[in-house]
Amino acid sequence: MTGHGGHAHGSGHAMHGPRWLTIGIAAVLGIAAVFAGVTTWRAQVMQGHAVEEFTLSTQATNSANSLMQNAERGMSGERQLFLDYQNALAAGNATIATQSLAMMSANSRAAIAWWRAQPTDTRPYSPFVSANPAWNAPGAVIDAKASVEQANEHLTTARDDLGRSHNLEFVAAFLTIAFLAGGLTGTFESDRMRVGLFVVAIVVLIGCLAGTAVFW
Repeated sequence: MTGHGGHAHGSGHAMHGPRWLTIGIAAVLGIAAVFAGVTTWRAQVMQGHAVEEFTLSTQATNSANSLMQNAERGMSGERQLFLDYQNALAAGNATIATQSLAMMSANSRAAIAWWRAQPTDTRPYSPFVSANPAWNAPGAVIDAKASVEQANEHLTTARDDLGRSHNLEFVAAFLTIAFLAGGLTGTFESDRMRVGLFVVAIVVLIGCLAGTAVFW
């Protein structure tokens, strides 16, 4: 009778303790597996965004370099025409001076007019300086600066996306602790050890969920 009663008691304990623990571990492992897959997918998406932003940054930088080169060529031509204009005036050749001035842009002519009106002792060395209020930088220079700013914005976004991708990959890798803890529960007969590993798996899973929410 004693042996039969002991067997019934043990059977009842097995149904009450390990059963809910087994179901809980299965649920945690299932959630962790799905969560690991979603996190890894998101990390890959962020890496794709980073590559796209790096490409856009490179394109904007190339565009800025091209615009700046064109602007420098244009400004060099304007300066050469100004030198020809000055040399013609010094030589008393009004025809060449008029032709050189006519070949310049309206912006350059306005800059030269302001420059010539200034006293000799305070006059800038050239009309094409920032101190000349009548001279504006060529539009290509402004466009080039805008392209540089755009390139920097794309580069910043790319670095941010890449950093978030790396963090998400770390979270996905950290989830292996939850898998390990859940898998080890089957190797212990002690309910206390199994519950302890189960708690570890839950804590890791919650921590990874919080990390993903931050870096998503």
